[in-house]
Amino acid sequence: KVDIEDTYLFPLLKSSDLANGRIQPKRLVLLTQRHPSDDTSNIMMDAPATWQYLISHGSELDARQSIIYRKSPRFSVFGVGTYTFAPWKVAISGLYKTLKFRVVGSVDIKPIVVDDTCYFIPCQTRQECEFICDLLNSNLCQRFLRSLVFLDSKRPITIDVLNRIDLKLLAEKLGQE
Repeated sequence: KVDIEDTYLFPLLKSSDLANGRIQPKRLVLLTQRHPSDDTSNIMMDAPATWQYLISHGSELDARQSIIYRKSPRFSVFGVGTYTFAPWKVAISGLYKTLKFRVVGSVDIKPIVVDDTCYFIPCQTRQECEFICDLLNSNLCQRFLRSLVFLDSKRPITIDVLNRIDLKLLAEKLGQE
């Protein structure tokens, strides 16, 4: 257990949660930035207990080998941006054979984030999110995906497969433009 401020904590769904239809997060993730270039030293003033937690694990965090961290502020994270903090997301697990897209919202005004084995489309409204999710879960789209996905792969769903979906064309084919 960690006792830190909730300023930089966000509800987290893992790939297994999405694949199994669990969209109420039971985990939290500490996100030190909203964009990769953000200065992290403001955490010291905004959330002193969080800063102390980061300092106490500083040697492990400083030992991260990725080149991404070399010229970044201390305690940086990557894979974050405006999209991460969208209030709604249409998300899917990349690791499971379940081709089910899920509507993911917020908890106590904090957007739910997904781990790096998931893919998602950021949305601004629930209606937009549900519309896109319905398109992606339609029989037409599901048949298309099954024709492209190798279910024996370690990561059956890939960004290359998802990028082949034309949402506008799909909506037209379904009479929902």
